[in-house]
Amino acid sequence: MTSPDAASEQPGFIALEGGTTRIEVVPSLGGRVRSLRIGGREWLLQGGAESAPQSGSSPMTGAGWDECAPASGGGTIPEWVQGIGGRPVPPGGEARLQLPEVTLLTGDDGHQLTCTWQGDRLPWTLTRTLLVRPDGVVEARYEATTAGTNRLPFLWSALMLFPLDAATHIKLPSAARLRLHALTGAELGGGTATSAHQWPRLMLDGKLRDLSAPWHLPRKTMMTGWVDLGVARASLQLVQGTSTLNITTDGAGIRHCGVMLDRAGARLGGTRGLFSRGVAPALALSPSLGAAAGYAEALGDWQAITWLVPGAPCRWTMAFQDGE
Repeated sequence: MTSPDAASEQPGFIALEGGTTRIEVVPSLGGRVRSLRIGGREWLLQGGAESAPQSGSSPMTGAGWDECAPASGGGTIPEWVQGIGGRPVPPGGEARLQLPEVTLLTGDDGHQLTCTWQGDRLPWTLTRTLLVRPDGVVEARYEATTAGTNRLPFLWSALMLFPLDAATHIKLPSAARLRLHALTGAELGGGTATSAHQWPRLMLDGKLRDLSAPWHLPRKTMMTGWVDLGVARASLQLVQGTSTLNITTDGAGIRHCGVMLDRAGARLGGTRGLFSRGVAPALALSPSLGAAAGYAEALGDWQAITWLVPGAPCRWTMAFQDGE
């Protein structure tokens, strides 16, 4: 086995390298992955100082890859949840607003960086270990636990923001259930906002659209929704021209993937018209332990959430690699 390149630490971020892969993590930004270079391409959406996580702001206004725990949309825990009912959780969760505990190690299997976050409002702990192997494959290994005496509803998601242009395509399980969370800039046909649809087809402005090629959506469209992966192990693909990023999920609970398609740059309040602010279109993929960003829907009509049980760690993984 070829030895991996040396891991380097510089002020503000930690870089891990292996093969032709390089990943950069910024602990002071909640452990954000700000750069993911695989197969000679930077995949993540880049951002400046204005994209830093802010209390009360949506994680959609950020950049890179943020860990949203215990829930990306936040909200108030329903009163009926024993022991923690009525407690508020901020938008984007707590993890992205923290400075995680960090451990850096190097071994024969590559370089790894472990970040650990702990809940303030709720008794949870999340650990993410990023491993960059000598062949350039990136593994993200997760473990979540609760220190409480009751079950805890956990809506973790990894919010990964990517650039969107005419060469962008998304591959998710075909005909999987798609549940819309929000839609602006286009008129929905063939159902209502609460109806279940099938990925990747959606009737918008009187035409059947292919969401897997989001550049062809109506120009002012911004859509968020959740696709059911259906099984514990699933494969996702992001295609950018001739380059492909393969994302494989495995482990208990990852049965959903949030999808945000921002054709208009509306996530930052921009437009694409005559007086455009020049906000770039973007998309997000968000593998998740539940469907719907906030507790009200996940514990309500959607009934799609993972419960952390005292004394029983929940574990899952994601792997990233260059592909065809």
